[in-house]
Amino acid sequence: MMHIPVLGFVENYSYLRCPDCGKKISVFGKSHLDEIAAQFDLPILARLPIDPAVAEAYDNGQMETVNTEALSAAVEAIEK
Repeated sequence: MMHIPVLGFVENYSYLRCPDCGKKISVFGKSHLDEIAAQFDLPILARLPIDPAVAEAYDNGQMETVNTEALSAAVEAIEK
């Protein structure tokens, strides 16, 4: 056992935002993270979207241009 406290959940590839209308599309079906988080009494820190712009920025060596707003709560929890 490593005895490292779990701060919460971060759901990766949670959804894809439609580039035309902005609607969230659940590409992999309905998430069950709410139930799992409740079962373990842990918060959901972030739901990260599938964002093609992130891959493009990384490929072009422009990581600093990536919008990290979705990670804010997770970063705050880690910094505490």
